[in-house]
Amino acid sequence: MYIKYPHFVRKNVKMLTLGVASIVGSFVVGIQSAGNLQPVSLIEAGGMTQAGDIDGSGVVDVQDALLILEVVQGYAVPTSDQLLADPNRDGALTVEDAYRILSGLSLL
Repeated sequence: MYIKYPHFVRKNVKMLTLGVASIVGSFVVGIQSAGNLQPVSLIEAGGMTQAGDIDGSGVVDVQDALLILEVVQGYAVPTSDQLLADPNRDGALTVEDAYRILSGLSLL
């Protein structure tokens, strides 16, 4: 005997099956990879960034101020490393940050 279910019931059963399969698959992968963690040292992770060193060259110079101004004007999108190198550590690159770098270089 064949029972014809409405379309929405068949669709919900398919979605439920797919969801359960995804959860079981994730659980299996998690079990297989458990214990395979390796610690990452600070040097491997990129280490601490110098305040104001936006380009990552190791030196705070005029190029860093120019990169900040490009971000401020919308010509570039800051990376997470660039935000970590924010001169005043407020998490945003602003004109004040570029001014701080140039002031430190005695260019203003």
